[in-house]
Amino acid sequence: MPPKIQFTKADLLRAAFKITRHHGIHALNARAIAKELGCSTQPIFRAFRSMDEVRREMMRMAMDLYGLYITRSSASVARPYLHSGLAYISFAREEAELFKLLFMRDRVSEGTDKENSDSKLDYVIGLVMESTGLTQEHARRFHRHLWIYTHGLATMVATKFLNVGVEEAEQLLGDQYHATRALFALPPLPR
Repeated sequence: MPPKIQFTKADLLRAAFKITRHHGIHALNARAIAKELGCSTQPIFRAFRSMDEVRREMMRMAMDLYGLYITRSSASVARPYLHSGLAYISFAREEAELFKLLFMRDRVSEGTDKENSDSKLDYVIGLVMESTGLTQEHARRFHRHLWIYTHGLATMVATKFLNVGVEEAEQLLGDQYHATRALFALPPLPR
């Protein structure tokens, strides 16, 4: 009799993340994970109490990857706040299913509709304060104006409603940044 193949929790999570990344959270179930690994569903339920626990892990893993996009984008660049917006759009383009999972779900019904459910928000607000000199409260308002625009653009990219390249995204976000500076009565910057 051949030996039983053992799968670690990490193996199961990698398989679940691959499914989520390519097909979306709605395609994630025990059978799909088992099929990906070539096993029965038994190892999944030995490692996890339920599929809800697996889905929570997918959310955490997706947020971790998103966090890398944001923090790496603004390291050692002249305009880190602009690059955080570009990273958000790149995440939407390159990881569309994970973007949808994190930013295009019904958060109101979940009770997580607060803006601060984004773990990188404080980091980004710090970038706004640095680039504008605004207080934290005003920086949050400033960012909200730009984030609504950026999120709309990222959503169109993630759903393939619009094909926007990096240069065009940079131009669009730059224009909106300058418009928002004017709205907040900040002095114009050279372009």
